[in-house]
Amino acid sequence: MLIATTTLLPVIETFKLQTRLFINVTKDITDEHAKASIAGSPNHIAWITGHIVSSRFGLGFLLGMTKKEPFPELFERQKGIQNTSYPSMDQLTDGWEAYSDKFISFLENLSEDDLLADPPIRTPIEEQTLRGFITFLAHHEAYHIGQLSLARRYFGYDPMSYM
Repeated sequence: MLIATTTLLPVIETFKLQTRLFINVTKDITDEHAKASIAGSPNHIAWITGHIVSSRFGLGFLLGMTKKEPFPELFERQKGIQNTSYPSMDQLTDGWEAYSDKFISFLENLSEDDLLADPPIRTPIEEQTLRGFITFLAHHEAYHIGQLSLARRYFGYDPMSYM
């Protein structure tokens, strides 16, 4: 593990935490609840779950990893919720840990020069570099994990665990 990316280390730690939180926040959610409407929200748990997976795979792909997201017909290019049947929670979360290990290792091996490159897409944060882009997407992922945490409570599940 190189970790030459000292300026990205806090973001890498955030992705490591979010890898675990994603598992915890999706744990035990039934497919019935995953596909049910949540009062006041246009998105259900299955869509939010798939969107998080898609976003992490998409970031990895933009950075040079070769594995593509598992359900592009539903989520690629940040597609909103579709009027269609969504995969089960087991299907949506399958392979998350294995992919995340590779993703984090990839981030750890980016050089400082890599991180100062232009971003593939502009984000609403001030630093318009690859490092800024990765940082914004860490925030994006955390935002949606928070949504899932609220949805858990809406359906009566225990709160998300940090451990």
